[in-house]
Formats: sequence, C-alpha cells, structure tokens
Amino acid sequence: MRERKKRWGFVVLVSTALVVVGLLSLTSTAWATPTQEHAQQQSVPPVKTSSKTTVSPGEELVFEITFTAGPDTWYNVIVTDDLDPYLQIVSVTTSQGTASWSGQLVTVDVGNVPAGEKVTIRIYCTVRDTVPGGYEIVNTAVLVVERPALEFRPRRTINVEEEFVPEAGTLLLLGSGLAGLASYAGARWAKYRASAENPT
Repeated sequence: MRERKKRWGFVVLVSTALVVVGLLSLTSTAWATPTQEHAQQQSVPPVKTSSKTTVSPGEELVFEITFTAGPDTWYNVIVTDDLDPYLQIVSVTTSQGTASWSGQLVTVDVGNVPAGEKVTIRIYCTVRDTVPGGYEIVNTAVLVVERPALEFRPRRTINVEEEFVPEAGTLLLLGSGLAGLASYAGARWAKYRASAENPT
C-alpha cells in the first residue's frame, strides 16, 4: 500500500513539474515573439514619391520623402535635396525638425528619431516655364544618420511632356482641307443669295 502511494506521489510530482515547465515556456514565447516581430517591422528605408510622374511647364509638383527609424534610435538625422534648376521651390514642410532652403538646396535637420517613429518631408515646387519638352527631371535626396552610421539616397524621375508641333505635311493637308471647305461654303452661299434674289 505504501509502495503504491509513493509511486502515485512521484507521478503527481513529475506531472506538476512538467505542467510548470510548459507554462513557463509558453509565457516566455508569448513575451518574446511579439517583441522580435515588432523589431523586424520598425525600420522602413526612405522612400521618395511625387504627386505627378509627367508634368508641363507651369505645373505644381510635390516631392514626399518618408522613412521610419529602427530597430534603434537614429541620432542626428539630416536630409538634403538638391533640386533641378527647372524647379522653383515654393515651400518645405517636415513632421519633425526644421526645414530650410537656399537656392536649389533643401536642408532638413530632423534630429533624433526614436525607433518606430515615422518622419514625412514634403517639398512643394513649380515647374519653370523655361523647361524644354521631353526633359527628364532627376531628383535624388540624401539622408544621413550619424549613429548608427547610415546613408540613403532615394531617387525620383519626372518626365516633361513634349510640346506638340505639327509636321509640315500635316499643316499643308490641313490648309488645303480648310481652303476646300471655304470654297464649298462660298459656293453654297452664292447659290443661296441667287435663289433669294430671283425666286421662281
């Protein structure tokens, strides 16, 4: 009888120990997994987009630069953007830090960006009237992080629409067509006047 009780007590003890170990394992996994996943999702490299991909002289154009720091804090972040001479800067905004520009060079002193924090920079400009048709506006921003030592160069290309110039043959054909139409209209008008003056 005692032997049976000892065995039963041993089984209960082992079972309890296994349950405790299992619970501890699940708890550590439940805490560790989301943290690891979150760390992986924090960092988003800089992306540069534009409000239009094709523009005409005089049109407004907005460049947007977005990035998310991670997995650790980014210290002393500076963003510069040297815009094409055919673009006239109107204003610059940033969700963090200070923005300024001199000539065609835009400088944004973002400062320190905590891990997981998103920053959005927008550059508002106008396409100059002097831009030639078919021109490619290539725009590259430079993002530098002091610590950890990082550098990114997001790029964007904008096409300027070609100015439509009719070919000489097209103009000649159009002119002859208009001349024929005018001649026909004149003949019809003369016939109408003749019939009005000499009714039968």
